[in-house]
Amino acid sequence: MGRPLAAVVVLGLFAGCGGQPEGGGVIPSSSGEPPPDPFLPPDPIDPPIDVPPTLTCDPDVSVSAAGRALVVRDPAVLSRFSLERVMTQLIELAGATESPDVLLRRLFDAENPAAQAVFPDVTHCDDVDNAAFKNDPAVYCPRAEGALASSPGLFEPGHPDSFVPVAIVNRFDLTPQVGTTCGEYRIVFAKLSGRTDPANRVFLIFEAALPNPQGHDTLLGCRGMAEAWAALEDEPTVEAVADRLEQMFFAGLAPYRPIVHPDHYGAVSMDDDVYNVTHGQVRVSQQMQAPWEMREYHLEWASPMNPLPPGSTPQELRFVPVTVKNNPLPELFDRSNESEAAVAFRSEFIWNNLPDLSQSAFPKVRMRTGSKFNMGQSVVSGDATVDYASHAIGVAGADFASEIQSTIELSNFGQDCPPDDPLTAASILHRATSLTCAGCHAPQRFLGPERSLGCGLTFPSTLGEVHIDENGTLSEALTDVFLPRRAEVMSTYLQGCDLEAIMGSLEPPTGAIPK
Repeated sequence: MGRPLAAVVVLGLFAGCGGQPEGGGVIPSSSGEPPPDPFLPPDPIDPPIDVPPTLTCDPDVSVSAAGRALVVRDPAVLSRFSLERVMTQLIELAGATESPDVLLRRLFDAENPAAQAVFPDVTHCDDVDNAAFKNDPAVYCPRAEGALASSPGLFEPGHPDSFVPVAIVNRFDLTPQVGTTCGEYRIVFAKLSGRTDPANRVFLIFEAALPNPQGHDTLLGCRGMAEAWAALEDEPTVEAVADRLEQMFFAGLAPYRPIVHPDHYGAVSMDDDVYNVTHGQVRVSQQMQAPWEMREYHLEWASPMNPLPPGSTPQELRFVPVTVKNNPLPELFDRSNESEAAVAFRSEFIWNNLPDLSQSAFPKVRMRTGSKFNMGQSVVSGDATVDYASHAIGVAGADFASEIQSTIELSNFGQDCPPDDPLTAASILHRATSLTCAGCHAPQRFLGPERSLGCGLTFPSTLGEVHIDENGTLSEALTDVFLPRRAEVMSTYLQGCDLEAIMGSLEPPTGAIPK
């Protein structure tokens, strides 16, 4: 049973917070004002949110897994969230000079080799200084999606190359325990051609990590944003929902910055940051050619949070390829690979990841790998597929799977598993695969039709290779598993009654890929 907040004195992580009197249900807030932000709009649409100096326990607060507080797909709302508007806002706040069209075409030019460059100064897929492929060359270079760098129709309504918004997604559940951000807030765009042509599909997902305006005060610093999303369920009309979301994303809901801000998509991240510890990213999920592949970008620019070194040339806004987080190279799982990187990876996998991968509760199954082990693409099939079991399972006693199995037995992992579904090396490897981008979006490709993860766990079903399709349809994984979990995290946070439960549901500082 969790500890009631009345019984807890909060130290360290919540500096300045104290205990609450028995029965009071209140946590004092930490003191101090956030530093001024030059990019906050001077006149928000509404007055600043009145965050109370204390939090009161209210066990009746709840967020619906099927409500607008977590996913919005109403066409009337989405019509205000065009990709051109998002790109324009990023350019204006960064003080950049490029057009939205050029900025987007430069992103896709990164999928061309230098010899086919549309923009010579873009980091191309075969460039030696491409951070995405620092560990291994790009398997598919060029990709067919590189043709979009020359397309005239990226913002033209009705053009097959145009991108339309299909969902706005609240990932408050990605709020870390250390409180550096208040989660991620995403806009999912789909290439229009994908609605009619299954071989011509591309998704752009803008995943903004919103800074906590009160530094590391997780309980109060992020509460206003959580309450703003929860309040969407009570808005009387779709237009009112659109107004509130438009304010949050483009104007800013004081004391929070506008969600669409150039610092929120990886500009202040290190490439070695793990997935939910980074400060946002832009991801591309694509199949204009086989196989289906996912890539990741950071938006970079010179800003107060990300200054250029003295004497550097002024930097335009740009999308820079980075490694796909938690997607280790498949060959590192091969015991016959005795390279320094492979030996180091397998050691880290056993000692750092195996305990979390062995968990019996689905939300606690996690993996963390540094960028020095990651690929620049996450692929569902072909030479770069993330089928880790096929690399780790070989000659019994001489393969990596045997080492994993021995550690499971020596450490007594999986002791509470069903007798007919034990925790095995194969299930650990399948869990690792399911935590990659490709594995999470296409689990049936790697785990078989049963999608078994061992120890009584099953990965839920997706829509082939996506969780949200071109028409805004949601996967069973979202509706039946992920959204209920996110609703539970947000409800627990807003209730404010149980510190242990709140902290246990938020993201650990070590990072992972949660469901």
